Amino acid sequence: MLTEQFVSSVGVPTKAPGSNIAKDAGIFVHEFQPIQAQRAIFKKSATLSNCLAVSSNHIFAAQSGKAVVHVYSREKGNQEAIVPFPEHITSLALACDDSVLVLGTVEGRIFLWETISGRLVTTSQAHLQAVTSLAVEHSSNFLLSASKDSTVHVWSIPALLSFATAGSHNVSPLRTFTSHRGEITSLALGHSASASNIAVSVAKDKTCLVWNYHTNNVLRTYLLPSVPLCLTLDPADRAIYVGYEDGSLQQLDLYAPSSNPQSIHNSTNGTAPVQPPSSSRWQSPDTSHGAALSISLSFDSSIILSGHPSGMILSWDTARGSLQSHILQNALPGPVNNVCFLPVTGFATSNKRTVNTPVVVKPKFGAFDAGDGTVPGNYTLVVEQVGNSSPSSMTSDQLSSFQQSLTHPTFPSALLDEGLSELAAWSNGPITHAVDEKSAGSGEGDDFMALDQTEGTKGQTLEEQNAALKSQIEALRRLQTASFEKIDKIQAEKKALLLKENKRSGKKSPNGKKKTQDSSDDSSD
Repeated sequence: MLTEQFVSSVGVPTKAPGSNIAKDAGIFVHEFQPIQAQRAIFKKSATLSNCLAVSSNHIFAAQSGKAVVHVYSREKGNQEAIVPFPEHITSLALACDDSVLVLGTVEGRIFLWETISGRLVTTSQAHLQAVTSLAVEHSSNFLLSASKDSTVHVWSIPALLSFATAGSHNVSPLRTFTSHRGEITSLALGHSASASNIAVSVAKDKTCLVWNYHTNNVLRTYLLPSVPLCLTLDPADRAIYVGYEDGSLQQLDLYAPSSNPQSIHNSTNGTAPVQPPSSSRWQSPDTSHGAALSISLSFDSSIILSGHPSGMILSWDTARGSLQSHILQNALPGPVNNVCFLPVTGFATSNKRTVNTPVVVKPKFGAFDAGDGTVPGNYTLVVEQVGNSSPSSMTSDQLSSFQQSLTHPTFPSALLDEGLSELAAWSNGPITHAVDEKSAGSGEGDDFMALDQTEGTKGQTLEEQNAALKSQIEALRRLQTASFEKIDKIQAEKKALLLKENKRSGKKSPNGKKKTQDSSDDSSD
């Protein structure tokens, strides 16, 4: 059965929690379908917007007003570690199959923490002000960091993690996007791996820009009716969903016909501003919930969840463009600054990872800075191998016949049948005449024409074709045996001739006795 869950986190509590919520609860795991219910709670956490990251094993939450990150174990359901940092963390993102946690700081720097080794990479001051949002390309080759200074830096993750540049802090951004004129509040990347992949950013200058982060070319400029606080992108990159400070949501269609000015496929100038129609904006009948602080799109793109300062999470129908229902019966104790859907579980053919991160290794500042570009000797990874990397965890359809034979409790019947058939072909093949020395020497009976039996196989059954192939293999074996016997006979004759020649060419003695002996040998021969 398919199961879809979402995680939400609140900021500093503004009211006492209800009777149905545990004290100090800050992070909540809810099941969205098939049954809407609360599944887990993690305490002692208060997060700002974009300060929550969720992997398959852990939840990372940067604390509001504190320079620490709380790490929670999803399997054990408890707090695993409290990790301090030299600066307050303002945004989080996961990269490299969730093995690297990217952190943006209030001072405008970027930290990359390898949670499986404890290695920590720090850049120099990247932005003039705090980092507000981070986005990682799905292949973990590029990292985008947005800031209050209205710029977006594009980084190379392999360059940041390279040991050749470790400790130098001299890695510079590949390029910088400077088309916004206000604080950037949210950032999202397209799901393509091509050189024309898009980035979408919204800022307090009431603009939404769609641009190519490989070239910094602006593809479309949208003038928004209110200050945007959050955004999300459709998995097919066909629509943008924006949440505003007045609590409304809006859909920006990117797959409209080319004649529509909203479409990024329109050949007109991308910098020319486009104002979306008012019909694409969705209003809530109850304005008491406040601004849309966070939004997330479901797996099938049919539902959008939005978090609000009132502690409520609203559900929106993307097809109808209207509010559907309230997800929670009772409001959470603080503003819902983060809400995100988790990957759907329960697929029969899902690709599971071959490595797992059982525990996180706390950062070790400067522990792995070799300086010469080599991997330090104390650099170790703490992972466990799981998934379909071992034959025992794979289905019979995924295993080869050889792997099935290795893991089978006895010899497989198919393997036994094949062996018996081969033995029968050796002893009772369709061609049973022996190869004697005479035929071997004359080349007769070697079945040189046995390979021609493949002609006319059309119309034969599979068993008949197998029998014909086995007869050809038997003929080749007899031919090989006859060839070896010929070689042995020729070598024996050659050896005898060499011995005889040595006797003839022996040195003669002074009295001529050797010559007489040789003559007698010749006459006897």
